[in-house]
Parts: sequence; structure tokens; C-alpha cells
Amino acid sequence: VHWRMENVPVQNLAWCAASLVSTLHALLHDDVTGKDVRHVWLATDHPRPLSAFMDDHDVGMAKDVRNDGPMRKSSTFKTVSLEHDDAIGILVDAFQSGGELEAWKLTDLAGQLRHYPYVEGRFDVNETLLGDSGVFGILDKLVVVQARVFVSGSTDCSKISSFSKQVVETRQ
Repeated sequence: VHWRMENVPVQNLAWCAASLVSTLHALLHDDVTGKDVRHVWLATDHPRPLSAFMDDHDVGMAKDVRNDGPMRKSSTFKTVSLEHDDAIGILVDAFQSGGELEAWKLTDLAGQLRHYPYVEGRFDVNETLLGDSGVFGILDKLVVVQARVFVSGSTDCSKISSFSKQVVETRQ
């Protein structure tokens, strides 16, 4: 999934997240497109890793994740609102126990790198590797071009992106 959120009107974000969950539900439950898919990779410009939302799942969003030195997934996404966080929360909740996508695991680059044996204990993934939005984008793109299924946001829900266009062209 590639979701550029930065220029989406904040009043659209909750609906967009719910629509994305519905789209993923249809694709993943389909016998053809969902066959053998176990993980959903989220490539987004939202500056915080999914773990910031998953770690707080049991207590809601009580911890203020806005002030924890966000990673630079995008060099242009400057203002993160509660609506942006809530939209990611809607997506994360769908993959939690009892959610409509609980059979699949939602992950992102930061989450995967934290558990990669070479990285563990050697350096801080957030600061050392992912502090550069270019590195982040390249690694995300390497994953999504090889994904079984690729989903990008609609024009009402996502910034038009050369990233998505390049992924689609590469996958053809």
C-alpha cells in the first residue's frame, strides 16, 4: 500500500482510511488476489513508524507520539494533525485482534528493519538509516515493486505521486 497523506484535506482522512480497509478486505479475501498474502506493507509519508501506533494500541493514543523526533519519510510533509494520526489508527485497528483484517500483519520499513538480524543492536534504525527520506523511499520502493498486490490512494485520498506511477510502470 502506498498512501501519500500530506495534501489530503484532513476532513477526508478518516473516510479514506475506512475506504482503504474496505479495499484491502476485498483484495485479501479474494481467492486470487489474496492467495498466499500474509503481510501488508504500508509505504506512507506519515512521519511516524507503525510501531508508534501499535505500541499504544492497548491504551489508545494516550502517549503523545508527535514529539518523539519523527523520521523523515518525506521532506515535504511538515504538519501532522490528529486526523492524520487517527487515519493511521483506523488502518492499524483493522489488523488488530477482532479487526476485519486480523488474519494479516500490517508492517512498514521501520518495523521490518528493527527485527532484521543484521540491524539489531548495531545502530539506531530511526536515526542512522531512516533519517534520510531518500533512503527510506528507495527501500520502500524496492519492496512494493515486488509485492503480490499493489494499492495506491485515490485522488480524493492521496497526493498524486511519481512514486506510485514509477511502481505501476515497473510492475507492468
